[in-house]
Amino acid sequence: MQNFGGEMTFALSTGDRIVVRGAATVMGSNLNMTGAANQDGSIYRTAEPVGYTAELTFEDMTADDWNRLMRVSDFNVTLNEVFNGAQHLWTGAAFTGRPSINRASGEVTGVALIARAYKKI
Repeated sequence: MQNFGGEMTFALSTGDRIVVRGAATVMGSNLNMTGAANQDGSIYRTAEPVGYTAELTFEDMTADDWNRLMRVSDFNVTLNEVFNGAQHLWTGAAFTGRPSINRASGEVTGVALIARAYKKI
């Protein structure tokens, strides 16, 4: 039986630790494949390189941490799923998007991760 969910820790090689809230969605391929059909009914696919990405919801931090973190690039990231022992590793990563902070709940959305390489162990 496989287990999912539970506690997660999120650490950057910069020394920053960020609290993950809610779901973490990992895109485990660096290709966006699209398919279509020709006029004779045959089909084809095209591949678009997109980088490895993840969408996460975080907890807000102190001071101007988000402004600083959005400017940093080429760091490594480790996401540990404590409950099931899975570990996600991103290499050569950076944040994309624009942090949106809900002051009532402390949730930060609008931030995604893009990386040169990804591995789940």
